[in-house]
Amino acid sequence: MSMPKHARMFSNMKKLRPTIIYLAVMLALAGARPAKAVHPVSVTEATVYVQRQKISVRIDVFVEDLYLFHNLQPDAQNRISPDQIETARHKHETFLLERFQMRDASGELLKGRPVGVDSFTMPKEGIALDDLMSYSYGFRFEYDLDHPLEFITFMQKLVDETTGIPAEMQLRVKQEGSETPYYATLFPGVPVTIRFSWDNPPLAPDASEQEWEQWFARQREELLGITSYSSVYSFIYIEDHEIRHEILVPLATLEASVLIPRADEAFLEVEEQPEAAEQIAAYYLAGNPVVVDGRRIPGRVQRVDFYGVDFRDFAQQAPKKRVSVASARVGIILVYPLEQPPRHVEITWDRFNRYISQVRSLVYAGDETLQFVFGRYGSEQTFRWDNPRPAPAFTLSGVPAPQIIPPRWDIPLVTVCLLFLMPVVAGVLYLLKASRRVRLAGAGGCAVLAALLFPYGHIQIPAPTWKPPELSDAEAAQIFRKLHAGLYRAFDLKDEEAVHDALALVVDGPLLRKLYLDVRRSLAMQEQGGAQSKIRRVSILDWQRLPVAKATGDLRDGSPAFAGRCAWQVEGTVEHWGHVHARTNQYTAHFVVAQRDGYWKIVDVELLSEERVQFETKLRGL
Repeated sequence: MSMPKHARMFSNMKKLRPTIIYLAVMLALAGARPAKAVHPVSVTEATVYVQRQKISVRIDVFVEDLYLFHNLQPDAQNRISPDQIETARHKHETFLLERFQMRDASGELLKGRPVGVDSFTMPKEGIALDDLMSYSYGFRFEYDLDHPLEFITFMQKLVDETTGIPAEMQLRVKQEGSETPYYATLFPGVPVTIRFSWDNPPLAPDASEQEWEQWFARQREELLGITSYSSVYSFIYIEDHEIRHEILVPLATLEASVLIPRADEAFLEVEEQPEAAEQIAAYYLAGNPVVVDGRRIPGRVQRVDFYGVDFRDFAQQAPKKRVSVASARVGIILVYPLEQPPRHVEITWDRFNRYISQVRSLVYAGDETLQFVFGRYGSEQTFRWDNPRPAPAFTLSGVPAPQIIPPRWDIPLVTVCLLFLMPVVAGVLYLLKASRRVRLAGAGGCAVLAALLFPYGHIQIPAPTWKPPELSDAEAAQIFRKLHAGLYRAFDLKDEEAVHDALALVVDGPLLRKLYLDVRRSLAMQEQGGAQSKIRRVSILDWQRLPVAKATGDLRDGSPAFAGRCAWQVEGTVEHWGHVHARTNQYTAHFVVAQRDGYWKIVDVELLSEERVQFETKLRGL
């Protein structure tokens, strides 16, 4: 059976020699002084066998490395004596134990011990300089473990600071229970992290293509798509109201461009991280320009987090703890706010260094997913995107209420009062023993005055028997659905003041602040460090009309109102670094709706229940 491409990839990696080695040799040759001999590249091979309770290491070293690293002196016949080689062998054993390093997930060095050296038959006269590559030692070391390790970070520091010898180490790592090794080339000071899945170890080389695909799919699922520990990840989100650029970069890679002061070379302590975050934020804000519709958009740094190698869900707020410089990663979120949906976008990556020559980016523009590779030169640095369907400007309006004018009674108050005064005047005159003629004249005078003043002194009062027309259940349901939709639609806006103004169109003033805070709280995903979710869908499950008397509310001046019981679901998502956290919550509440200033508005809410219906995490990518 032919070996599948994934297994062939592992096998062929050993044969590859990166271009950087060729360049290093050329630089070394160019910088060498003519009076000194030119040394070749130092190449060692390390074979690592990782078991649950022990790690076994064998490092194969040519005798030439002993000559290069320990300053051995040839005799007149250009031979290195056996005594010099033997002394250098002992020194090199200690040298390798110090300079070949393995660290666990927390960054702590694994402590090893020498267990032997596989040697060769030493010529009595020593070894000629031309034959140093014909002899090699196999230095063996063992590292005892308390528990199986999920992560190991490998690093070699074989090159002495006082020499200009390019040095590389060909690393071959094999996990217990797997026949497929992992190959890598270690360059001085450049860490390589490998994850060991004890429940899902690499398959045998003769596994089928389908089995390998399933294995890699499971790895991607376990790691939420972030499967490389040395790569730079870039995720760009182009939305109507903002562009968000999320960058995940190894701390050791970033250190080539950013000053990260610390007391311990191997670790970045918690108290040192704020200053490091400030330096990193300034570095990215100074470059990587974003231009929208011909105008450069000023950005801001939303977050700078430091993650240990065992951290998986980068959408969460990272816990504050010290991290290993060799294996930690930095998450940077850059936000570029927009006043309106973009039409043409240009995003440039110019933050390259000696470790970063290109950056592969996933771009999420609405429902579209694109892939772009930023390169170091010219137009390769800039991603360009034209919006195929520019969204219309955001509009939200209130729900107008019909102007219903209740009937009123028109009362000529002065005339009525005079008419009521007629018997009073007649009675008073009677008590004064006035004649019948005088009494009739007095009462008649009031009547005449009442008639003359009839056009004046009128007042209007509501008809006491009138009742406003009742809304039908269908009309009430339609009005409520519009208000309920507007309630959540307002939170599509990014600016807090704009959200407040939009919310005021559907919610009455006294309730506005409370409802604003309640909805904000409901949208916060505590699983993601309190990040605000984006509303994807609001679904009303049930609406029942209720008598207004069953709900409280400020129903001033007898304005038309209705009440109801509503059950609804809100589906929200938080997206970061190529994966989506989706959550669905279900609510039940009593609502009171009344007319305010010519519009229907929600005037009271009584929340009855709130429960989580669903929460899931899934990858979003090509």
